Amino acid sequence: MAHEHDIDDEHDHDHDHDHDHNIDEALEEALEMDTQSEIFLEMRRQNLELLRIATDVAGYSGDHGPLKPGDMRNAMKTIWEVFSEFYAWIDPEEDDEDDEDEDEDEE
Repeated sequence: MAHEHDIDDEHDHDHDHDHDHNIDEALEEALEMDTQSEIFLEMRRQNLELLRIATDVAGYSGDHGPLKPGDMRNAMKTIWEVFSEFYAWIDPEEDDEDDEDEDEDEE
């Protein structure tokens, strides 16, 4: 015959188990969020570095005077074209997805 004390012990054990499970779940979610944040920040750092390289390759870095107002759009377009080409080399899957989108637009 189960005593009231035994039932309370089982209830406490179940409650502790649920509490531990909730803590584990919360820690897991926090770790996943932290990992996703780190990946996002690393991708941004890589994009900024790639943008700096594209600016160098396009010839808009180093020792030269400021751009004239009419030259800004041309400079940005040139830098974007170089950046996009480099990005396609680094992440060809991204470029393939863009091509698929363009194919769908043409149909």
